[in-house]
Amino acid sequence: MGDAAGQGRRALIVEAAAGEFDRDGYETASIAGIARAAGVGQGTIHHHFPTKLSIARAVIDEQNARTFAAMDFTDVSPVGSLVRASRAIAGLLMHDLVVRAGIRLSLEHGVLAGATSSFYEQWIAGVVDVFRLGVAAGEIGQELSPEQLGATVVPYFTGVQLVANVRSGRQDLLPAVATMWQVLVLASVERAHRKRLLALVDESFA
Repeated sequence: MGDAAGQGRRALIVEAAAGEFDRDGYETASIAGIARAAGVGQGTIHHHFPTKLSIARAVIDEQNARTFAAMDFTDVSPVGSLVRASRAIAGLLMHDLVVRAGIRLSLEHGVLAGATSSFYEQWIAGVVDVFRLGVAAGEIGQELSPEQLGATVVPYFTGVQLVANVRSGRQDLLPAVATMWQVLVLASVERAHRKRLLALVDESFA
């Protein structure tokens, strides 16, 4: 029972910290503010997290887990799975405070660089693996390698969501990501598969 209560309190602190980091960024957010948002004392915060940095890393770790879970689509083709995954992640960015905060933290440098670099390396590697499957399935042409595509698509998506956040608080995120996929399908997918995948983009982001 004690372990369950402790895990629940830890999760509560991570959620509260996400709200502070999403609103104020790493430098401005404070442990006192996180404690107030979580409804606990600062001693409780320090019992679970010795420093603000450890809290930020916990937020990033939880964001990673939720983001990677959203990439688990096996009922569609390789490129189709990336389309579906990007729609799921876009939904998280609009509605999941931890994911929003983790992404914001990942765009800040300094003490968080190591944790966030690892996240992007894992994300790119996962996307590269899917593009390899796309090449093997005949969906993707061979003008660009899976490594080139993965190392480009992840920053492309990151930039799209970042600009959507600045311009509209992500209100236009879904149509922006849909346009991203229309560009990618027309540029890198074999002609025989374009109509099907463009229809999937329309369905996913309608």
